[in-house]
Amino acid sequence: MSDYTTEDNFLIAEGARGELYFLLRPKKDEPNHPYIIYDGLDHAVFIRNNEQKIILDYINPEVRDKLRKSQEVYVIESIHDNIKEVYSAKMQMVEKIPVDWGKIGLKTWEEISLN
Repeated sequence: MSDYTTEDNFLIAEGARGELYFLLRPKKDEPNHPYIIYDGLDHAVFIRNNEQKIILDYINPEVRDKLRKSQEVYVIESIHDNIKEVYSAKMQMVEKIPVDWGKIGLKTWEEISLN
């Protein structure tokens, strides 16, 4: 699983028309046909380009339903007020993301709240 990186510090915001924005730290290289794989649960996988698979760690339960219903989201890569990239990413809904979260050290919201 070494080809995955984890983005544990990101923000999901909703626009006035219900569109969703992912605010992330800037990445190297350019995005190329970016999309997000999501199964409606705790984590999503952001395929930024052929070389970058980024785990979006711990999707807040309050936005999961909106994210499930989205066909496309917007990604903003910035540091403070300096925006590097703004682009859209298609949503690809799946029944189950084919990643063993435990092997890469991730837990579910439910496991975390029980501790």
